[in-house]
Amino acid sequence: MIQRSGSVPTGIILIDRRLDGGLPKGSLVCIYANPVGMPEAFLYQFASVRKTYYFNTSRPAKCILQDMHSMGFEADVEFIDIFNQYYLNEYGQCTPGDPYRNKEIFDFVYGQLDRLSQKEEEYNVIFDSISFFLKLNIDISFKECLLNKIYLTAKQTENLFYIYLLKNTHAPDSVYPILDLSDVIFDIDITKIGDRWVNVLSIPKIRGKQPISESFRYYISEGVVIDTARDIA
Repeated sequence: MIQRSGSVPTGIILIDRRLDGGLPKGSLVCIYANPVGMPEAFLYQFASVRKTYYFNTSRPAKCILQDMHSMGFEADVEFIDIFNQYYLNEYGQCTPGDPYRNKEIFDFVYGQLDRLSQKEEEYNVIFDSISFFLKLNIDISFKECLLNKIYLTAKQTENLFYIYLLKNTHAPDSVYPILDLSDVIFDIDITKIGDRWVNVLSIPKIRGKQPISESFRYYISEGVVIDTARDIA
């Protein structure tokens, strides 16, 4: 797909067509998702569009890469391995819960964002997931500063920053500020219609472009595929 001026493709063909080429440059994009709906497929799709720096928190990088390949995605990805930094020590042993480690991991991320802000290339950034940071036992000011840092780095570099936020996990006073700060919201859910489970995508918020008012069914095949043949009941 040809990239229009000021827009970055998502890699989801129907969505990019509806948005006249993709999402506005410099957007902070919240993937607000029920994990049952396989939101990782969206993350892999976004990563396949162009060079991507992928902050992995809940799984080892090699497992994510294996999943990408098994689903047919080819992506130029550099992992920034929060999982290894936080959960494993130099002996490969699991060591979560250390209060000093909580602050160290924020410092590590700040340093990585500073590094990315110096790059002149075009790229995407994915945080899989931002929920990891919200759940850490640390003063809320650290979390607020991190979100603002991510937002400002997206604006400074004019690149897309995707943050995956798990639904039904956090208190509303943690979720609403993130949704308010985000320029774009991908709302991903799963619902039961009759005897079938149906994956549903909505994009109710896009700063700089007109939001898409309707919801779409989607399925996972070779990437994320929007099912245009059926309406949401």
